[in-house]
Amino acid sequence: MRTLLIGGGHSAYFAANAIREIDPDGKLIIIEFTSEKVTVLSKTFPFAEVILQGIDEVEDYIRNNGSILDAVIAATESDALNLRYCKIAKENAIPLTIAIINNPLNLEIFLKEGIRYIINPYSLISIELSELLDSPAHILFKSPKTRILLASVKVSDSETLAELKNELTRDENVSAIFASRSGEVTNLLREFDVGGRLYLIGEEESVKKLLKKVRR
Repeated sequence: MRTLLIGGGHSAYFAANAIREIDPDGKLIIIEFTSEKVTVLSKTFPFAEVILQGIDEVEDYIRNNGSILDAVIAATESDALNLRYCKIAKENAIPLTIAIINNPLNLEIFLKEGIRYIINPYSLISIELSELLDSPAHILFKSPKTRILLASVKVSDSETLAELKNELTRDENVSAIFASRSGEVTNLLREFDVGGRLYLIGEEESVKKLLKKVRR
């Protein structure tokens, strides 16, 4: 896979490491705007081709190399630039266009511009807090490419437990793993008990339907 990563800040650093791990034999090109960061990135990521480009030159690079790029990941420290580069990538029919946003409040702007794949690093804050504070029910993960959800539900009483077991027996689109208060894990329905936590994975509508019943 031939991936263009734009940016040299914290988001780009973690993205570059992830890309290397996911696609070790692929070609990674990193674009950065300052010579100092280009030097650092070249030493940090010797497996990548690191290029110095002006902010206004990146769009021409995407246009000129669009036919050989499989993915463009905009991970600069400016959401305005990230949006700008994603739009150019879309216009040039890059198969995969991804934005890593800096401000969660800008998510809707990207969506309105038709950017489908958006990574919001701050979304993990609410997820981790929900788990640590033992929230009754919340969504842990939603697949950006498929209609799959992963959710967490606290089994707080026998009525909730009975309803969950009933729904899981009837709905083949949802699977569940139960974690007891002592940390034991099972996927056997008969071993689910009050006080533990249930992790649901399955088709989006089915999981949401089950969560709605639990939240009533």
